[in-house]
Order: sequence, then C-alpha cells, then structure tokens
Amino acid sequence: MFVISMLRGECMDPDDVMIDALADKILGGKVGGALHLPFRWKQKNAPRRAYSPIHVEANTPVRTDLSCRLDLRFRIGLDKPWEYSLILLHPGSRTVLRRLDVRGTHLDRETGEHFINRTHKHRWSEQRGNGDVYAPDDIRHAPDPIANATLTSMDEEYDRVVRDFVLECKMDISAGYVWIPPTPPIPAPMLEGFEEYP
Repeated sequence: MFVISMLRGECMDPDDVMIDALADKILGGKVGGALHLPFRWKQKNAPRRAYSPIHVEANTPVRTDLSCRLDLRFRIGLDKPWEYSLILLHPGSRTVLRRLDVRGTHLDRETGEHFINRTHKHRWSEQRGNGDVYAPDDIRHAPDPIANATLTSMDEEYDRVVRDFVLECKMDISAGYVWIPPTPPIPAPMLEGFEEYP
C-alpha cells in the first residue's frame, strides 16, 4: 500500500523513506519536473565567526506532477568559486536523488578513490545510497580549476551548468524561471576591542 500510494503521486510523510520505484519515476522524467522559479541566494557564515562568510547557497522548488515537491539546491564555496554543487533533493524523505559536484574534491568511501578537482555525479539508489558515482560527459565547463575565479566571472558557467544538470535530470525549465546570479556576501563588521574565543 505504501509503495502504491507514492507511485500514484500522493505525498510522502516526512518520516517515509525513498524507494527505487519512485526514484526511477522521478529520474526517468515521468513526473513532469520543471524549474519554474529563480534561485533565492543567501550567505552561510562560519560557525562562531559571524563576520566570515564561507559559501553562498540557493534553493528553488521543482514543480512536478506528484503532490510532493522536489528542491534544487546550489552551493558555492567562496574560497573556491570554481568548485560548487547542485543537489536534487526530495525533501519529504530528505533523499538526495542526484548531486553534481563540479571540480569537487572528496574521498569515495566505498571504493577508496580520491576525487581531486574532478567533476562527478552521484545517483541515488536503495542499495547504494549516493554511492553510485560517475564522471559526466554532459556538463559544459572547463575541467580544471580556474585561476582568480570570482562569483561574477563564473556567472555564465553557473547558468549553463544549471541548465545542463536540469536536462540530465530529465526536467524542463519553464518560462517563470530566470537565472539570478549569486550576490557576493557582505561580511559583518568586527567589533574593535573584542577578542574571539573558541
């Protein structure tokens, strides 16, 4: 009954878990997914250092034929604006269905392989979680880190990669969606005479 209700398009409860049948329906393009609103950007600061922004991130809902929504999240590190991630999230189950790490660096815990400044994608499944990692050939970007990159200089690539990622997820971009560039964060002023303690 649980699986049947999800496949009919009924909303999952927050405590429900994702299943392969629903993920295949979503990633197979059978849910009519479409980006229809712009990203809304905000800055994230380092813990205990309110004056020190570490990345900017944005979120926008993805309209689908399901009664539950999907979210598309975009996160850019400020120290390396050429390294960023796009995440297709099913918020009801908190499942990351797809993730694109552009020029990302991390260790694949399952295989022990190091991804150092390598663009790669993660595809979710019940059996492997996000352990299915592969190198994409459909993301239009330069593969190597970009010297002296800024949020502004990367803007054209960000827009292009969002469109490539959405297409690869078998979703559309509707007329209501427009690219809004990330705004550089404004550090909060430090108060003179106060020392920072850990």
